[in-house]
Amino acid sequence: MKLTKKKRIKKAMVKTVTLTIKRMGNDGEGIAFYQNKPVYIYYAFLNEEVKVEIRRNKRGVYEGVLKEVITPSEHRIPVSWPYYELSGSVNLMHLNYLEALNYKRFIIKRLLERRIKDKVDLRRTVPSEKTSHYRNKTELPLIYFEGKNYPAHYQRGSNQIFKVEELIVEEESIIKAVKEVTALMDKYQINAYNFKTKRGAIASLSLRTNQKEELQITFLTKVKIDLKELVNELVGNNKKIISVYQNYVPNFKTNRDLYSGKLELIKGEKYLPIVLSGYQFYLTPFSFFQLNTLQANKIYQTIVKEGNFKKDDVVLEAYSGVGAIASFVSPYVKKVVAVEEVKAAVNDMNYSLKKNKLNNVKTITGDFKKLIKYLKTSFDKVIFDPPREGLTKVVLDYLLKTLPKEIIYLSCNPLSLIDDLKLLQEKYQIRSMTPYDFFPLTSQVESITFLKLK
Repeated sequence: MKLTKKKRIKKAMVKTVTLTIKRMGNDGEGIAFYQNKPVYIYYAFLNEEVKVEIRRNKRGVYEGVLKEVITPSEHRIPVSWPYYELSGSVNLMHLNYLEALNYKRFIIKRLLERRIKDKVDLRRTVPSEKTSHYRNKTELPLIYFEGKNYPAHYQRGSNQIFKVEELIVEEESIIKAVKEVTALMDKYQINAYNFKTKRGAIASLSLRTNQKEELQITFLTKVKIDLKELVNELVGNNKKIISVYQNYVPNFKTNRDLYSGKLELIKGEKYLPIVLSGYQFYLTPFSFFQLNTLQANKIYQTIVKEGNFKKDDVVLEAYSGVGAIASFVSPYVKKVVAVEEVKAAVNDMNYSLKKNKLNNVKTITGDFKKLIKYLKTSFDKVIFDPPREGLTKVVLDYLLKTLPKEIIYLSCNPLSLIDDLKLLQEKYQIRSMTPYDFFPLTSQVESITFLKLK
């Protein structure tokens, strides 16, 4: 009889050691060294001595699970949120706010020094007026646990969810509404969808609020279900809820599917209005809008103040969402062309522009990367607020070919920003760069960069 060889199973290395954090990573993690190899340790800060459990991840990189802070940094503060390390959604909560602002500037500064040859006017991080409860929109998975429904968070680095009984970054009006929704789900026995057992109905909740604490709520359902009785009681109890949608997505699997499916208005108004500097923006659930309202207003005012706009300028805004930047800029220029891929957002933009009586903004629906070859207009200035991947080669090639006089670049990812600036620096000079803290308690860094043609 032929014997089959047993597969050799490589035992995962797990070892507890004491290390000192020598530098910081780009995602808020401390970096120490073990046997001359870097160990990435979340929730640890520069110069701290820590006890960690070292493991190798799937790529063979050392990761350290923080067990104890032996010598804490002077910038460390107590953390009271019970889900802090499990969630990872607020991974700088252990730092005092001033040092968190310094860290966000440092991340950009280090990348600039490594990749950009010209000297850059890098300004201080603009702080958020709210350091908690600042998000005007949230998308929460739901979980049915021990006979009750709860909002949930994803475990850090995982697609597994766990119940959360205390929310910390959402605005207070959203938190109140989440509690009301889950209580009514319990009452009507309409439970959170379980992807393993395939039982339940509601996979997630999307909630958005404005300065008046009015709310737009969207139920994402995995199965077709009548929510009218629940919603009628919900709206009857909370008069601030002015708009309720149901988004039926039978094929929902991940967050990428949040903006697909059949969206239906089941109660109240079509739009949730948000007002910035006198401009009203009318939003439906699929429209992108900055998540920190006060910071959005600041950065848009900075664009107007430092954009050097002239009355005869023709301006391009790509990745425009509902056209907030286009609206702020339009009174100071001849024409704005706003390009947005999401059709619902363009519909909201057109409605908002009409309500604000802005007649010099032309909207185009489509993927900007694919539409570039059809753009015949010569633009004096271009404004970008791209996704995390940055501008991509197609867009950069377009800029280096057409050479607009100035570029205004809003970024949510310093790594892709610096990659793009490295290619643009041969033709463009960076006038200034300013980090903005849109997401306190997290390592996420937003920024605005002004460039001019050399």
